[in-house]
Amino acid sequence: MRSSEAGDITGMLPACDGLRVQVTAPAGTDTAGVPGGGVVVGWALVADTSAVGGARVEPVFLADGRAWTPDQYRATYGQQLRVQVGRL
Repeated sequence: MRSSEAGDITGMLPACDGLRVQVTAPAGTDTAGVPGGGVVVGWALVADTSAVGGARVEPVFLADGRAWTPDQYRATYGQQLRVQVGRL
């Protein structure tokens, strides 16, 4: 078994109802083709050597017909995008 590398999802928990991800971008950013955020369906423990304890907790949300972590979403649609969790 290999050790976790940065960005690996090492665990996951379901989310409680009523949470949604909002995606925002800096003014002037072209957001054509970028899907909006969606309902939070879980929480992922992501390996991160720069975080205290070696991991961070990130939301898993639905957008464009699939589940995403913020890292996956930004890698696909742009690092400048901000992902924030809020109530529905």
